[in-house]
Amino acid sequence: MRLLFIRHAIAVPAQASTRDEDRPLTTEGEKSFRQTARMLARVAGKPRAILASPHLRARQTAAIAAQAWGNTRPIVVPALAEGDWPAICSALAPYKSDDTIVLVGHENWISEVTARFLGSPSRRAFDYRKGGAALIDAENLERCKGTLLWFIPPRVFRRLG
Repeated sequence: MRLLFIRHAIAVPAQASTRDEDRPLTTEGEKSFRQTARMLARVAGKPRAILASPHLRARQTAAIAAQAWGNTRPIVVPALAEGDWPAICSALAPYKSDDTIVLVGHENWISEVTARFLGSPSRRAFDYRKGGAALIDAENLERCKGTLLWFIPPRVFRRLG
């Protein structure tokens, strides 16, 4: 199975008046990620599914990606909010080994899981920028074993676009 990890796009800063899970993308974040999503659609091909954290900024990022891939409907997976890997594996269980699945979530867990897949002892071996993405060929989901196919920060997508 190929896992395409995407960190949500640029969101409004945290404020005392807004719950963290309700923070939307900024206008700049939406615009920038639309360009990124178009490039993702070209380099990654259409995924079997797009799974997203229930936090608003991740759902908005997933919706933009879905439009770029031809309106694939994102599926909200609560485990993607905090990176509960056993629960994420359960959400991935229905998919086939040759499927590509998009996972839209948050730091710090995306970097930590990516590092684990690649056998890195460092929990912060990767620095996903907002809107950044990595494609991993997952050999064993439960043990987080796999091969990095590519890791692209959003500025590279913007330059390519």
